[in-house]
Amino acid sequence: MSAWVTAYEAGQWARYELALLLIAAAILLIWLLVCRFKAQGFVRWSLAVFSCVTLMGLCFTSRVDALQISSLLTMGKNIEVLNGQYRYGEYRFPHHSAHGVDFREIHIGQRMLKLYHGGYLEHRRCYRDFYNSNQFSGNIELRLYIHWYEHELVHKSDTVRLKTPCILKIEQRNIG
Repeated sequence: MSAWVTAYEAGQWARYELALLLIAAAILLIWLLVCRFKAQGFVRWSLAVFSCVTLMGLCFTSRVDALQISSLLTMGKNIEVLNGQYRYGEYRFPHHSAHGVDFREIHIGQRMLKLYHGGYLEHRRCYRDFYNSNQFSGNIELRLYIHWYEHELVHKSDTVRLKTPCILKIEQRNIG
């Protein structure tokens, strides 16, 4: 009997946040060293503080997104699990659906998912492993934990309800 191994989980953003914090700390440290040898004016201090605050803001928004998505996963509310053979779909960018929305297709078992362009997503990191690259072999068996967001999109005076998947967790069958 084979076990399932987690290949991706939406809350795994700690390295990104750590890099942002280290960059902010490095900017502040270098600036303090520069100021020790030569006094700086208000404009230069403002620029250094603004850079650090911007990086801290990016870190904060990243953490808020991670906590929201992780809470969805732990609550298990409105999550659909798709199980089956993974078959990579066609690249459909920059082609459009009938309503002008960029997407590409993947197939899990008998189900086909349309993965929309990141601009239509509630959280842009929802399906990072599918959107940016194909990191799985062609016929691997995957299990996806998906939360669905519904959006209204206006296209040529029509209002379209768009249902976008947010992949919270990806597990693959452990062979061996």
